[in-house]
Amino acid sequence: MIGRMKRHLIDPMVIMFGVLIVVGGLIVIVGESLLTLFDPELAQENVGRLELWFALGLALFIILFGGFLATRPQGSLGPLDREVVIGHRPFFDPPLPPVDAAARNGPAGTVADLAEGYVLYARNGALARVIGLVPGAEEFGRRFSGFIYAQGLHGASDELWIPLEAVMAVYPQSRSAFLAVKGDETEHFGWNRPPASMRRTGQPDPLL
Repeated sequence: MIGRMKRHLIDPMVIMFGVLIVVGGLIVIVGESLLTLFDPELAQENVGRLELWFALGLALFIILFGGFLATRPQGSLGPLDREVVIGHRPFFDPPLPPVDAAARNGPAGTVADLAEGYVLYARNGALARVIGLVPGAEEFGRRFSGFIYAQGLHGASDELWIPLEAVMAVYPQSRSAFLAVKGDETEHFGWNRPPASMRRTGQPDPLL
C-alpha cells in the first residue's frame, strides 16, 4: 500500500514541484539578467539595446543546442536516450508482480544449482543471500545433507546456516530459491548458529 501511494502520488508530486522550482529559477535568472542589461535611456526602437541581443542570443543557443542533440546518433547521449529519464519505470505502467512471482522465472532447478549470490525467499519475502554451501552433518541425532551459509537480509541474522532440506524450489534463471518457512523463525530453528560439527561443544580436559 505504501509503495503504491509513493509511486502514484508522492513521486509525481515531488517531480512536479521539482520541475516547477527549476523552471521558476531559470525564469528568475533570465529575467534578472535582462533587467540588468536594460537601459531606460535608450529608445524603444534602438538596435543597441543589450537585453534584446542577449535574449536573441539565448534563444538561438537553445535552438542550436536542441538541434545538435536531435542529430546525435542513437545511444550517444546516455540518459537522454532513455524513454524514462527519471526513475526506472513509467508512472502508469502496471505494478510489478509480487516478489515470489517475479523470482519464479524459468525452469525449476535443484539444490545442486545453489551458488553464491542466490537470494533465498521465505513467505515473508527475501530472507538471505547465499554465500556458499557447507557439507552435511548430524544435528541432534538427525543427518542433514548440507547447509546453506548465507547472509541475512532486511534485519535477519547476519550469518545463517540453513539446512538444504528447507529448500522447496530453486530457479537458476532468476538465481532465487524458496524456503518452506515463514521467515521470522530462523533463531527458533537455530539457523543463526553454525552446525555442531563446526563448533567446540566442550573444553579440553586439562589432565590429558
